[in-house]
Amino acid sequence: MLNVAWLYVGAVYFAALYLARRAKVDFPWKIGALFYALVLLYLFQPLTRDVVNLPADFLETMPPWVYTGHKVAAANRDLNDLVLQLAPWANQVRESWRAGDVPLWNSMSGSGYPLLANAQSSALSPLRLLALPLPFRFSFAAEAAWKILAALSFMWLLCRRRGYSDLASAFGAIAFGFCSFVVVWLHFPLITSACLLPAILYAVDLLAERITWRRFLFAAVTWTVMLFGGHPETASHTFFIAVLMTAWIVFVEQPFPTRREAFRFIVTLGGAMAVAGLLAAPYLLPLLEAIARSKRYAELQVMPNVFGYYSDWYSTMAWLQPKFYGAIPLERAWGPATAESITGFTGALGVAAWFALAAWVVRTRNWRSREAFFVIATLLVLSLVFAWPGVSQLFHLVFKLAANARLRLLLCLLGAIQVAAVVDLLQRGFRREFLIGLTASATLLLVMINTTEFPIEAFKQTAVVAILPSLVVLLVATVAASISTRLTLPGLLVLFVVVVSELWTATGGWNPIIPSAMWYPETPLLRELKALRKTEPAPFRIVGFGPTFFPNISSVYGFEDIRAHDPMANSRYLGVLRVVAGYDTSDYFALWKQSEPQLLNFLNVRYLITPPKAEFGDPERYSVVYDGKDGRIFRNNDALPRWYVTPNVILEFRNDEFVKRVKENREWSNTAIVDELEVSKKAASDLLSPRPASASNATIEMRRSKPTDWEMTVDAPRHTMVVSSIPYWPGWKILIAGEPIQPRRVNGAFLGFIAPPGTTDVRIIYDPLSFKLGAYR
Repeated sequence: MLNVAWLYVGAVYFAALYLARRAKVDFPWKIGALFYALVLLYLFQPLTRDVVNLPADFLETMPPWVYTGHKVAAANRDLNDLVLQLAPWANQVRESWRAGDVPLWNSMSGSGYPLLANAQSSALSPLRLLALPLPFRFSFAAEAAWKILAALSFMWLLCRRRGYSDLASAFGAIAFGFCSFVVVWLHFPLITSACLLPAILYAVDLLAERITWRRFLFAAVTWTVMLFGGHPETASHTFFIAVLMTAWIVFVEQPFPTRREAFRFIVTLGGAMAVAGLLAAPYLLPLLEAIARSKRYAELQVMPNVFGYYSDWYSTMAWLQPKFYGAIPLERAWGPATAESITGFTGALGVAAWFALAAWVVRTRNWRSREAFFVIATLLVLSLVFAWPGVSQLFHLVFKLAANARLRLLLCLLGAIQVAAVVDLLQRGFRREFLIGLTASATLLLVMINTTEFPIEAFKQTAVVAILPSLVVLLVATVAASISTRLTLPGLLVLFVVVVSELWTATGGWNPIIPSAMWYPETPLLRELKALRKTEPAPFRIVGFGPTFFPNISSVYGFEDIRAHDPMANSRYLGVLRVVAGYDTSDYFALWKQSEPQLLNFLNVRYLITPPKAEFGDPERYSVVYDGKDGRIFRNNDALPRWYVTPNVILEFRNDEFVKRVKENREWSNTAIVDELEVSKKAASDLLSPRPASASNATIEMRRSKPTDWEMTVDAPRHTMVVSSIPYWPGWKILIAGEPIQPRRVNGAFLGFIAPPGTTDVRIIYDPLSFKLGAYR
């Protein structure tokens, strides 16, 4: 397939530059052309060819693909979340928007739970919406290109705000746009938010200079877009550094002539954030509603985040040189080098810049300058990243829900802007400080080599090779700074080239180039499953045994799965699966091992996907409908429909007894267990009284069946409990003859309702108030 993503990316980017210039933003076309050229060169294959730069080959290591005979060693196992979670969610969001629907509900995993409220689906991200015209597999490269372009452009603007030269600002932009944090997490929602970090600080700086409606609106919209990016932890870390910079401006720089002006500045920033909160409310309110009900939140109550990951001296080395412990992910590192520990790298010049700028601040006594803030803030962030006593514990207490190892983003930001600052100083003749920084950085690299205890000599040789690009950068910078009082343009250009080369080689291989044929390929088993779906008159679910057909992946092929692999999944639903079926959701690769039929019947599981030659004991319940080298498909002949009536209701108030009854229930088809039942005496009698065996039962005629919209006619001789295998969640509405009735939580975690006597028309829709309040406030 022809890949024109490069052309589309360029058209959108230069259209954005045109609009920015019309709004009087001083952004030269030549700088935009430079940034686009660099991004096109860096992402040339995924933007121009029929390939992807996500680890799609990881699928080939899992059933059913692994049984097809392909011998594949995944190029990057560290980023398997991309193909196991993020790409499937992106596909669901794209398909929903393309169908004209708001992506509120994920019916494809965990029997159903919110999709938009899962932040990492990035359902409202402008980049995701902009990529809709592109094919699914090409959309990721386009989004990645826009992320880097945004990081480059806003960092350049931020540096120019400080008065640094165009070329010095370009150095800072490159150091941030291609830092290890951006490159390693490139396809994650983390970077969709993180690429706007310089824009937030740029907005703060603009308002500090002069408050106008345009600048206020820019700040509010930028915060909104960052929130829509889908990573609230990054937004919280951005808030942290923005507050620090605001405090520095107000209390240290003191540019305001009166306290009233300073107060107005603070109120304006707060107002911009408040407006952003209102604009982002369609996302924030469902997110807040979902967090306390999520698997992640429930786990944190039992086992809080551990602070201080990768904070030892050896991890410091990984931060200073990503390949010090080996060329990960291409080979296994022998030290603490992971995606988390290496993501603070802005090049050797970034480390040298801190020493140089600190020396400049001390020598010139510019204690109140913004450069002094960058120097001090770097120390503060280092204290948090490397868990220095006192301040790190306080920070973790405030941001206890966040993955604070990701604070390395702030190191990249601060390192990059200091690169711009010292290059600008060098252009203005401050050679001494620059050389001090270069010497300190080179010394630190050599100390790393000489103080590390290498298990074998080969590892030391690897480390020496790894630091060579950094040493080349420092050498070129030293020579360029030594031969002239002021660094000349040719010297700057040579330094620019070696800096770019160092950054690109430091994280090479993190986003491997994979043929599109490996992008969610179909095996014979999957083709058979698709064919079976066409013969089914009603919706059904599947389950894969062991690691087969991993959760979320099924959504790419259009199948609904009862398993979930998502921190935001419904914790109450997963609790029922854990109690009844022993489903261990604490395991990253949570495996379904239970073949007990009653629960699977209740969950509407029609087909079971297994490894080859698997057997079940009861052929009457499970019949083989496909038997191939890539696995087997069993049909569950007793699967219950998504909605059905149950003649028996058990009311149990005591929590322990309730859990016990749910766990021991073997009559899911005719018994519903509830822990509350506020109804009339007549309804209670109809529901709870013993029924004669000859008593007639209610019936359901299904007229409409969609994941979030059901219409049925219920014919009930008495008050009757109607049960579903759809997990209970706020936002489900049940209407009888157009009038709302109370949804009921049955069997611990599922949606039900009480049908009155007679024939009634019922409609069940997912219409969450949280989203409506946010969208129509």
